[in-house]
Amino acid sequence: MIRHIAFFSAIDPADLDEIEAGLWVLKDNPHALSFAVHRNLKLDEIPGPHPDFIVMADIKDENALAAYKAHPLYAESIRRVRPLRDIRVAADITIDT
Repeated sequence: MIRHIAFFSAIDPADLDEIEAGLWVLKDNPHALSFAVHRNLKLDEIPGPHPDFIVMADIKDENALAAYKAHPLYAESIRRVRPLRDIRVAADITIDT
């Protein structure tokens, strides 16, 4: 199982709701076994960049991850979020189920 994790920061805090809505488009992607979007509480006291959102999707395997990224909802989410975001960092990790 792969957990796809992506961190997003807004260019303008006024766009947080619109970014969140654009990320939630991915919840209907059939290749994700589970999906969630979380706003960062930003409670970490160490200075540095703190993303506004964390997206997590559990996906069966690498083929399903490729299908997830090839799905039209993925493209729609990018279309909506990319112009509003500053930073995007992604990680894919193996998890035990």
